[in-house]
Amino acid sequence: MGNVLEVLDRLQDRPFRTNALLLGEPGTGKGGLARAIAHMIAPQGKAVRVDLCGYDDESALERLCGVGKTAGLVHEAHEGTLLIEEAADLSMRVQNELLRIMKTGKVKPRGQDKEIAARVCVVALSDRDLLGLVHAGQFRHDLYYRLARVVLWLPPLRERMEDAGVAAVWMGNRILQSAGVPLTLRGAEDMKRANADEQRRSIELAPAAVEMLCKHTWPGNFRELEAVL
Repeated sequence: MGNVLEVLDRLQDRPFRTNALLLGEPGTGKGGLARAIAHMIAPQGKAVRVDLCGYDDESALERLCGVGKTAGLVHEAHEGTLLIEEAADLSMRVQNELLRIMKTGKVKPRGQDKEIAARVCVVALSDRDLLGLVHAGQFRHDLYYRLARVVLWLPPLRERMEDAGVAAVWMGNRILQSAGVPLTLRGAEDMKRANADEQRRSIELAPAAVEMLCKHTWPGNFRELEAVL
């Protein structure tokens, strides 16, 4: 996590356009990190989520590149960022097209002869060992290394239990806010520092509750923590 935060600090202090590869188990927060990085590397552009799982090659290419006069996801993300969900599931045809787009900065909609500008950064996410797939011949090595300008691995929650209390407070407050509940979740120490009015509008995450959270192995990581909260 120190490495992740160091990279984010560098990008925030001196933003530059790049590609990135985010790795880690399901539920470790890759999606949120991807959106944060996209905002830093292309702040004026749009971050467009690309999930091609379950699509055959032709349908995937139509969604990615567009078809006829209908714009695809790449064109929608022009001057912004493509957030590629589970890059390991991209077929070789889709990998070839994505690499061509990244090299040329242009996309050709299906059924069209004319290319259109599509200058995008790409942040790819994966739960699997992409480099292992490269060695197995299942993922293009040139695409991998074009994506891997920045490589960040998010550790599972069970390996960072010292963060469990802080993570629970952060996520709990996000849940309260989305539900429209005018209360704040606070840790025990934060509750002590709060004034009387703040305490009346707060819920305390007791030390015993944090202790219980730390005893669980969290196979579903932060997604499971959110469900529990």
